Amino acid sequence: MNPPYALALDIGTRYARLAVAGPGAGPPRPVSLPGDVPGEGLPLSAAVRGRPVAALREAYGTCVARYGPPAGAVVVLPRRTARESAGPATATLAEAGCPRVRAIGTAHALLALVRHTAGAADAGTGEYLVCDAGARAADTARCTLAGPSVLLRATAEASGPTGRLGAELDAALLAAAGLPDDDEGHRGLAAARLDDPGGRRLGFAVARAVHQPDPGDDIPVHRLGDRDVTAGTVRACLPPLIDAVRQALDEVAAPPGAAEQPPLLLAGGLARLAPLTRQLAERYRLLPLPTGVDPGYAAAAGGALVAAGLADPGDRYPYALRIRTHRRTAGRLHTGELELAPAGSLEPGGATVFAAADGRPAQVLPDAAAGRPLRIEAVGPDGRPSPFLDVTLPAGTPDGLCRVGVRVGADGVAALVLCPVTDGAEAETRLPLGPLPVPPET
Repeated sequence: MNPPYALALDIGTRYARLAVAGPGAGPPRPVSLPGDVPGEGLPLSAAVRGRPVAALREAYGTCVARYGPPAGAVVVLPRRTARESAGPATATLAEAGCPRVRAIGTAHALLALVRHTAGAADAGTGEYLVCDAGARAADTARCTLAGPSVLLRATAEASGPTGRLGAELDAALLAAAGLPDDDEGHRGLAAARLDDPGGRRLGFAVARAVHQPDPGDDIPVHRLGDRDVTAGTVRACLPPLIDAVRQALDEVAAPPGAAEQPPLLLAGGLARLAPLTRQLAERYRLLPLPTGVDPGYAAAAGGALVAAGLADPGDRYPYALRIRTHRRTAGRLHTGELELAPAGSLEPGGATVFAAADGRPAQVLPDAAAGRPLRIEAVGPDGRPSPFLDVTLPAGTPDGLCRVGVRVGADGVAALVLCPVTDGAEAETRLPLGPLPVPPET
């Protein structure tokens, strides 16, 4: 791999998975680094595990030491940490010298991968379920695809009774082989899994054990060290694992009255587990991942396409935002609306989008002294407004003519921006609004 290259980083519980987009039409490929565990990625040191930003800094530093700095990077973040980690993550890589950094969510990365695939006719406009099932939890989302935007309409997470979803299965397999749940044990487990491409042998053995525990439970599925791990060990671990994934999917499933469930895109390390995919396929239509993409690396692969400019993550807000305005004519107060941002124009970490009227920047005269709440609304494609927030301008708001707009931070939190238009005016004022709303389903 030679510079310039565009890098994606997906930081997990124990490993960091790094990927770059391959040349031509080939699928994105994992980045080979010293100490890699084949099929799993770069082991994180004990000092940074559980600390996403520190782990990101470590993984990025390892890659730069081997290949030099990338031309740009995308950090793929799970929903549970995206809001708190996106800003620090992008700032960390920028401080490390990365010239172009952005953060995207796992669901956006996975859908970017599938939508980019030639012939992926299934990934068009409509609804999709996305599930990233890994060492800690099953992270699910029901997404609405509309043109260039991917809207997370419902999200959920389930980690099972122990709070360690895939990690609990790994620990049980290692214990059955008499091996410790440490880095060396996980290297052996990863090697054993590579000996069973696609998990076919394990899948057949566990299916037989489910129907005939005696003698099916005694069928070897992995060889770890000098001991066999049997189908019975895997079978005993499956019910809580499968229940947790089902629970997370049930929470984001299509609402009652829907004709059918959306298709399911399943990724993460547990997506290699044939007994799990077989169970889910009984209820959902599973979307295939692109040929040559390992489920555990799927999020990093999607991020690599975005980093290389080959795919759009669709993380722009799909609805317009408008604000109620007031003007006084002949002594009477009149209420109107001003569009703050058109549909599809707001992007996490992007520039401020300023309101325009008749093709020119709109100018408003803030009146904080009035103490009058201003209503901000999201406007769907049918033109119907959905109330977002009533805001009151704080003391200290500029009292002259201002441009008004909205900016969305890397963490997905929006702010109303007032920027004075006069020369020598004070710096812009930002009023936090919170995450942008998802209008209710009809």
